[in-house]
Amino acid sequence: MNLNVPDTRQLELARRLQEGQQVIAVEAAQEFDVSVDTIRRDILALEAEGKAQRVRGGAVPLSTPALPLHKRLSGDVAPDAKLVSAAIREIGSAATLLIDGGTTTLAIVEHLPHEEGRLVITPSPWIAIACQQKNVPVYVLGGSLRPQGGIATGDTAIERVGDVTADVAILGACGLDAEFGLSSDDAEEAMMKKAMHRAASRTIVVTNHAKIGLRARHRTVALPEIDAVVTDSHNATTDLIASHTLVVTK
Repeated sequence: MNLNVPDTRQLELARRLQEGQQVIAVEAAQEFDVSVDTIRRDILALEAEGKAQRVRGGAVPLSTPALPLHKRLSGDVAPDAKLVSAAIREIGSAATLLIDGGTTTLAIVEHLPHEEGRLVITPSPWIAIACQQKNVPVYVLGGSLRPQGGIATGDTAIERVGDVTADVAILGACGLDAEFGLSSDDAEEAMMKKAMHRAASRTIVVTNHAKIGLRARHRTVALPEIDAVVTDSHNATTDLIASHTLVVTK
């Protein structure tokens, strides 16, 4: 591999980013025996091609927007059972839950044990139906339904979140990065998740390894404001613990 050729270096950097690795410019320059400025130019070229997101000191992988929820429900692989169990343990006996939309949070509700007096508040009709099927009392936050995460958004929904309080908010992730925090593909959904976070005493983010280290388009909640991250990614542990965030791994 001739790393003096820009195309060759950029292919290698793009491969690493696609695999979820962060590119640190100084380290890459030493490894490839080129200048830091050369690596920076490579990163700029990759960013222009939509293959990287430039950050201070290097680049991070891009988060590819997911398909709309109603399409993912029939095609996605079921969330890991151990991840779901870890999330349920973290929720514990909390009496009032604010639950985000998504395939992972739906799996949590489908396996949520009975707790006398528990109420689920949600902007997701799929979560609401799953609660009814388990005879869990549910309050639906109405608004304009966004296809991406399948949750209600807009002024009406956010106003309703402001009128409730919860013990725990359970949020899904489009991206979760130690510096950028929790991020979302959709701006309206990001605003709704922020409102849910503000309305809860604790915020738990549940996500699989594929979202760790990614930055979606819209910053949603800073990592230090998240009380717990439940994930199956052992590689994420160091960065997230360094940010004083609890990590529950399988």
